[in-house]
Amino acid sequence: MRIGAHVSVAGGLLNAVANAREAGCEAFQVFVSNARGWAPPVPDAAAELLFRRLVVEDGLGPVFVHAPYLVNFASSAGQTGDRSVAVVRATLAKAAAIGADGVVAHAGSDLGAGRAEGLRRSREAILPLLDDGDGPDLLLELTAGTRNAVASRFEEMAELLDVLGWHPRLKVCFDTCHAHAAGYDLSTIAGATAALTGLLAAVGDRVSLVHANDSAEPAGSRRDRHASIGDGTIGDDGFAAVLAHPGLAAAAMVTETPGGTAAQARDVARLKKLREAGLSHAGRR
Repeated sequence: MRIGAHVSVAGGLLNAVANAREAGCEAFQVFVSNARGWAPPVPDAAAELLFRRLVVEDGLGPVFVHAPYLVNFASSAGQTGDRSVAVVRATLAKAAAIGADGVVAHAGSDLGAGRAEGLRRSREAILPLLDDGDGPDLLLELTAGTRNAVASRFEEMAELLDVLGWHPRLKVCFDTCHAHAAGYDLSTIAGATAALTGLLAAVGDRVSLVHANDSAEPAGSRRDRHASIGDGTIGDDGFAAVLAHPGLAAAAMVTETPGGTAAQARDVARLKKLREAGLSHAGRR
């Protein structure tokens, strides 16, 4: 499992590559537009080409793009659904231009309209994006279990994938803090392993990215508050279990933890150490 972080693009997209290198990343994730707005990313052919070249030269990848937080495909509120489709379509195009493997978007909320309506709206919004042709995957991210969530439980994500016909460009992002908050206790090796086994039984080989975030809140809190790796209620054992699970061997892992590049580097190094410890243990069996 290749390990990295969500890195800053402050000052321009190209700075993300240097930030990823400084943090010790193998893989990384970025925003390509305002994380809290609807404005689409701006095309820049020269910068996109140079970004792709620098990623290859530095041996980095896979690269993922996170869509803006406002995206909610299941929304029944005003123009949110239409705006979500528009910004994700533009983000997928930008991701293709920079050579990214996928775009991550939260599975969203039905906002009280009812699960059936939320699933229907999700289908109407998402399938046209995927049927545009070849391009990066769309990764639906499991959420933290807040009220009216479309997919915070694993069986809910399986139902969403089923509604979407298990489209080949549709993948899953598993966030450790979200899962812990949603009631999957990841604080022990046994608990984390059991949760991951349940996840893979529900969604199969669709997990292509893990967001590695410790949790500042206890399991089942339904509160999405990230903490640095090993400093929260998940702890090293949980992350060791995620890194060692054979069903996630083809996935990448990126942190979204507090702090700047130095803090990211500490978290990435800690995860790499846990990965190596797991590999060493497996080699002695």
